[in-house]
Amino acid sequence: MTQEKIRHLLDEQFAIDYGCSVCDFERKDTIVTEQKNSPLSRIKEEQGILSMLSYKGKLVISATPELLEWSENVLADRSTAEWWFEAGSLISIDRKLQEFGYEIDKAHLFFTPKFSAPAPSHKVRLLSVDEISKLKADERIDEAFLFEDYIEDVLGAAVYDESGELLAVAGATANSDRMWEIGVNSFYEGKGYAVSALSALTSEILSRGIVPFYGTALSHLASQNTALKAGFAPAFCELTTRRS
Repeated sequence: MTQEKIRHLLDEQFAIDYGCSVCDFERKDTIVTEQKNSPLSRIKEEQGILSMLSYKGKLVISATPELLEWSENVLADRSTAEWWFEAGSLISIDRKLQEFGYEIDKAHLFFTPKFSAPAPSHKVRLLSVDEISKLKADERIDEAFLFEDYIEDVLGAAVYDESGELLAVAGATANSDRMWEIGVNSFYEGKGYAVSALSALTSEILSRGIVPFYGTALSHLASQNTALKAGFAPAFCELTTRRS
C-alpha cells in the first residue's frame, strides 16, 4: 500500500470519527465539532465526552454538547496541535472533565507504516481467530489482544521456538473497516522476536487494504523503538476520555 493510500484512508476515517470533512484537515485553524456516533466510527470501549486528535499539524476536537462551548472558546484558543500534550494542558483538560464525572483515559502517540517492513528474521506463524482464542488463558498477553466482547481480535502473528514455546506475539483488533489497531508482547527482550511478529502482521494487514496503527504511551520508549524498527513512524496523537 502506498503512503498516499494510507493517508487517504486515515483522512477518511478521522473525518468520520470527528464529524468533519476530509478537506477540513487542510485548514489552518483548529476544528471543533459536536460529537456524534456513527456506525462507521472506530470502535471504542467507551465513547467519553471529549476526543482530541493531532494530525497533519491540525488539532481536531470533538465534544458532547455540555463541553462544546468550552471547547470552542477556551480549549481551541489555548491549545495547538504541537503543544496540547504538555502536562499543563492535560491537567487543565482533566480538571474540566471532572466537573462532569469524567477523566482522561488515554493520551497516546500513534504510529502507522511509513517504510517497508523488514523481512522477519525469525519464522513467524499467522494466527487465525480460533488460534487467538486459545491464547486467552496466557496471562502474559496484555497488549497483543484485547479478548473483549465489544471488539474482535481478528489476526495474529507469533514466533515460537522449536519446542513450541511462544516467544512473541502481535495481534490486530478490527477497530473499523479502514484501520486495525495492533499490539505486541515479547517474552524475551533484545532478541528481535517482537519486530519479526510485528513486521509479518503489518505486511498481512496492508495486503488486505487496511491501515494498521500502533499506539503507545509517550514514556514507553521500548514500545516506540519496536514500532520504528518494524517500519512505522509517528502519525498522530489522540486523547480519549472515560467515566471516572
